[in-house]
Amino acid sequence: LAFTFNLIYQSIMEELKKEALTIPQLEIIACLNRKDGLTLSEIAGRLLVTGGNITGIVDRLEREGMVFRERDLKDRRVIRAKLTPKGFFVHKKILPIYKKKASEILQSLTKDEMRTLKHILKKISNNMKTD
Repeated sequence: LAFTFNLIYQSIMEELKKEALTIPQLEIIACLNRKDGLTLSEIAGRLLVTGGNITGIVDRLEREGMVFRERDLKDRRVIRAKLTPKGFFVHKKILPIYKKKASEILQSLTKDEMRTLKHILKKISNNMKTD
């Protein structure tokens, strides 16, 4: 699993490099595209990483003009990251590239093999949950 994951990760990274984007940046952009702002700890929870990792990546996305931080009006201690128009544009531009690459990676599998792969991965994921 780790070997295959690394091959896929490297392949997708090469595509994203052309767009001057990293996989963690894309993951955060994708998270924020689905919600109207998330706290950094919410992003970390969704991506299963530490908050410290998220802070640095969001800082870089903010410097690039793709993300901004906004204080919650009801609780000023809460700060949410949100996509800027540029961030939404990047997501819309990158998503088809990402999907195309994923399709290329999986194209050698039949529909039955894809169903089996999804079933096995879901089974492993469910086994790993500690909730």
